[in-house]
Amino acid sequence: MWQTEVGRRPLNVLLTGATGVVGSALLPHLGTHNVTCLVHETALSAPSVKTVHGDIRLPGLGLSRGEFKELCAVIDVIVHAAADTSFRAESALVETNVAGTRRIVELARESDARLVYVSTAFSGLGADGGSPAPAYARTKAQAEELVTASGLPAVVVRPSIIVGDSRTGHIARHQGFHKVIGAMMCGQVPLIPLDPTRLVDFVPQDVVAKHIADLLEERSDRTKLWLTAGSRALQIGEIINEIHTTAAELGRPLPTMRFVGEDLYERLIVPVFLRALPEDTQRMIKALAEQLTPYVSGRSPFPSDVAELPDQIETLRASARRWAKASGFPARDASGAVQ
Repeated sequence: MWQTEVGRRPLNVLLTGATGVVGSALLPHLGTHNVTCLVHETALSAPSVKTVHGDIRLPGLGLSRGEFKELCAVIDVIVHAAADTSFRAESALVETNVAGTRRIVELARESDARLVYVSTAFSGLGADGGSPAPAYARTKAQAEELVTASGLPAVVVRPSIIVGDSRTGHIARHQGFHKVIGAMMCGQVPLIPLDPTRLVDFVPQDVVAKHIADLLEERSDRTKLWLTAGSRALQIGEIINEIHTTAAELGRPLPTMRFVGEDLYERLIVPVFLRALPEDTQRMIKALAEQLTPYVSGRSPFPSDVAELPDQIETLRASARRWAKASGFPARDASGAVQ
């Protein structure tokens, strides 16, 4: 049974991926616990948190045997949020996402610690090795299998696309979804090879962080936690409308983005019209079609364990505005001049 020692003493928590999107959002929620962060290259600025320099890809996490034993002696729970979330080739992701998770499972077993593994709601895309799922989804599915097969007390957390804070839009780094939003706001995506009714499930990082922190206090036999919008997910057509609205508010109205059927896209757009577009536009459209399409192709909503979710439209607007500010997206004043 999943149990903590709430009311007795703070938990000793080991967090991986502390400088990433999930880890950096989670840290402020762990103030009542004793937190140790396993960091690799990126420095961590958190005075009240202990840091250990290591590498999840290496045996023993790259620690000396003495350091490893010392870590094992004190850990109550491991939150494994470190991952390579890029769209690189699968072979480049396996080392971190699969082998790295195997090392964490070994640590959890030796330390007799509970494990919270941060996966993705899209891992189901990669469960079938023959599917066209992105390499990231495939490696997360493989890592989930390692956690489940370990027999350890563990919870697999499945967030959907993680966007910025629901109020401020703040996020540790802009990821694929933000890049697509940015490309749309810059007018680089004239057509979208998707049905406008397809669902795009995203959740703000503050919701993800709160639920993972609450999980540490929970007493249950839960083995999975779905952090998704579920039936509240927006259709991609609604998202495009909000992108247009936000760009217009910033004084940069966009040309119409047109939806084309996936079959028409493959039969006509790619071989005939795509080649006539500028190279950077070709690359953006291809990236959207090949890499992101599997993430927005669902018609049925994900399961969701999120009872209360901030307004999806407001969350999207906050992330779009934050991207615009962080990227130097030029707004125009009433006369049309760039500010």
